[in-house]
Order: sequence, then structure tokens, then C-alpha cells
Amino acid sequence: MDLRQMEYFIKVVSQGSFSKAAAALHISQPSLSKSIQNLERELGAPLLERTTREFRLTDTGSLLYERAAAILQQVKMLNEEIRENINGDRAEIRIGMIESAHKWFTALMAVHRETYPNNTFTVMDTLYNETVLDALLRYDVHAAVTNQELVNDQVQAVPLYEERFVAVFPRDHPLSQGESIRLADLCKFPLVLGMPSFRTRNQIISAFSSAGVKPDIQFQIERFEMAKKLVEQKMGIALLPENYLSGDLPPTLSCRLINDDHLKRTVYFCYVTTRHFPESVLNFFDLVIGRFRSSSPPAC
Repeated sequence: MDLRQMEYFIKVVSQGSFSKAAAALHISQPSLSKSIQNLERELGAPLLERTTREFRLTDTGSLLYERAAAILQQVKMLNEEIRENINGDRAEIRIGMIESAHKWFTALMAVHRETYPNNTFTVMDTLYNETVLDALLRYDVHAAVTNQELVNDQVQAVPLYEERFVAVFPRDHPLSQGESIRLADLCKFPLVLGMPSFRTRNQIISAFSSAGVKPDIQFQIERFEMAKKLVEQKMGIALLPENYLSGDLPPTLSCRLINDDHLKRTVYFCYVTTRHFPESVLNFFDLVIGRFRSSSPPAC
């Protein structure tokens, strides 16, 4: 049994069809069928129970599928580490990112490029809770800046800073008076919040619940920039992390801290401890972690 046979078998099972798997692998269906038959003959046991229209895994097939998928993933990760080790200071640094960290992160990218001008960056949003850990463990990203404290024996979650939430509203809004705002004050006005699947949204809803008040949510959005636009149109009040607005609030808008201990979050820098990183990538990790050892990002 070789890696190619395992790849073919995994593809057949994941596609649920020999014809679809053959198309995805760019080989003929007879060649794919023959490869699976040879694998079954070599193992001395059937892997699939076939009918005219479909198939299902045998016990041996289920075992092979589970173990082969893990082996192929390990091979993929090893190839990735070797490729990066060979490329050295020509790495493509891939980072998962929450939206509120964009400003300080881009500044560190510029600093890193002064030492490693041949490195490139790919920055991806990690807004959905279930994707961050998977992206790290699959080696889709080198690291993630996230408001989730990931608990996994392969992942190091380094706390960078704590940020609070602010209410954003038009400059002439009644809430512009005073230094801070209570959650009860916000319930008098339509609100702009993130999507129900977002961790931040759930945290905000939980804070309202703990305060014994019910918010009037009229807009659900995926991006903070859209929230600001809605506020500028006087459609509602947005609740956003303070560092997203740092130095970037339009003159038509104002923001105030929300006076509630539940509405603050820790931002973490997470990476897989068992993964081999080239020196240039580790240099960038040091820049990020070192940036917040003695200070935090400027507030709005």
C-alpha cells in the first residue's frame, strides 16, 4: 500500500462516487477502480460493499479511511515544513486575524519586511469560532490573532492585551454626553451587532442578559466597517472593540466606553508548538509577542 493508493481511496469515500473522485483526481474511472481493486487484493479484504448505484464502507474500509486520512494529513504537513525550511527567508507567512487587530498588525508587517523583504503575507479573517483551531492544526495558517483562548495540548495561546467595547453613535446623538454608557441606556436605541455565530456577539448578548435588560437588535453584520456605515446613516448604534476604532473614527461619529465588566475581552496570539517554523517566521512571532509585553494598543 502506497500513498497514492491511500489518496485515491480517501477521495472515493469523500466524494461518495467513483466518477466524481476520478474527475477530482484527473484520472479515468477505470484506472481508479482498478487501483482500489489492487489495494483490496493487497490487503486481502474488501474495503467497499458495492451496489449498482452506491457503496458503503466495510469495517476494514472504515479503519483504513480513518488512519489513511491522518497519515496523508501528516505527510502534507511534513511537506509544508520541509518546503518552508528550504525557502528560509522567502516564506509566505499565513495568519488568521480578528478584524479589530488589523491596524497594529499591519504596522508589524512593515517592520518585519525591513529585515525579511522577500517574505510575503497572507492574512485571513477568523471570525467563526470553529475555524480557528482547525486552521492551526491543519497548517492552513502559521498563527492566529484571536479572542479565543484555545485549549489544546498542541497549541500555545499567548495573551497579548485586553480590550473593552465601546458604543459608536453620531456625534450629535443624546449618548454623547458623559464619559461612559450603561447597557440600559443602549436599550433605548436600535443596535448594530455581529452575526449570531460570532463569539463577540454572544458575549454582548450575555452582558445584556446579566444586566437584566433586552437590546433592540435591528442589524446583524459580518464586518465592523459596515457597522460604522450604518451608524453614519443614523440607522443605529454599533458596539465594537475599542482597538478597531483606534485613531480611525470619522469626524461625524463619537464613541464612549460601555460601563460593564462583562464587555471586555483578551486577545491571544496562537500557534502550534509542535510545528517547525523557519527563522523568518519565528522573527515575526517575536515581533508580535514583544509588541505587547509592556504596553497595549492605543484606545479610541
